[in-house]
Amino acid sequence: MFPVFYGTYAGMGLEHEFGVLKSLSIFVAFFNVKLMAVIKSIAKALDILELLSLNENRETGLSEIASRLDMDKGTCANIIKTLRLRGYIEQPEPRQDYRIGYKLYHLTGRSIENDYLTKTARRDIDILGTSLNETAILSVIRNDHRIVLYGTVPERGIVAKTRLDKSVYAACTGRAILANYSPTHLDKFINRMGVPLPEEWPEISKSSNPEGELRNALVEIKRAGYAIDHDANGVVGFATPLFKDNHVVGAVGVYMPALRLTNETDILNSVLKCAECINKKLEKTV
Repeated sequence: MFPVFYGTYAGMGLEHEFGVLKSLSIFVAFFNVKLMAVIKSIAKALDILELLSLNENRETGLSEIASRLDMDKGTCANIIKTLRLRGYIEQPEPRQDYRIGYKLYHLTGRSIENDYLTKTARRDIDILGTSLNETAILSVIRNDHRIVLYGTVPERGIVAKTRLDKSVYAACTGRAILANYSPTHLDKFINRMGVPLPEEWPEISKSSNPEGELRNALVEIKRAGYAIDHDANGVVGFATPLFKDNHVVGAVGVYMPALRLTNETDILNSVLKCAECINKKLEKTV
């Protein structure tokens, strides 16, 4: 009886092992297919970024990107959507074409030198930062984020730092730009982003009518011509907008530790004077 029993057991064992190996091979094949799909998607994303970097001085449309890369338009749109959400591609306005995003520049550790605003304002930002020996920045709003295009670092032991990519509501320069949006543009922004969170703009978020309070605060910033913010981390921010052809295009800002602030008016006047110089230059740019 033993040989019969042993033979049956052995047969069941082989059959079981065969089943496991078959399942394992199916899993490996499935994994390889998925892996290849991911690799192809990464390759396509890099192709898109490389194409846009070649067209750095102009935006490129979805149809042109898909055609030049011989890519399915739907697949191309999905990859672009992901890259745009991550900040590697920008779309200046809905339904418009695409360009290289701010994240790609920051990833390589360099400012957006080809940006006309950076070229125009860089020298004045340097002068502002050096004269105050504080952090001076040039900012814009892109993809609904406040982005630093260029900035200086003071020669001090304690330095006020601001993130390259920050909430528009939380950033002093972001507020200065937003306050000068057209009514339609502002409405669209608020519809997309909602009202500020407590950590972004505490005075607004705790209001019983946060949207109404937000709009009132922005009207006051626009009327004054500048924004000042004292945050919970002991940093004071000063910002004023920049204009070209009567449209807001960015903002100049200075950030400093509150413990070093002795004369708020002097700092504000320096920021306003810097913006005035840049605005005059922007009037002459084509």
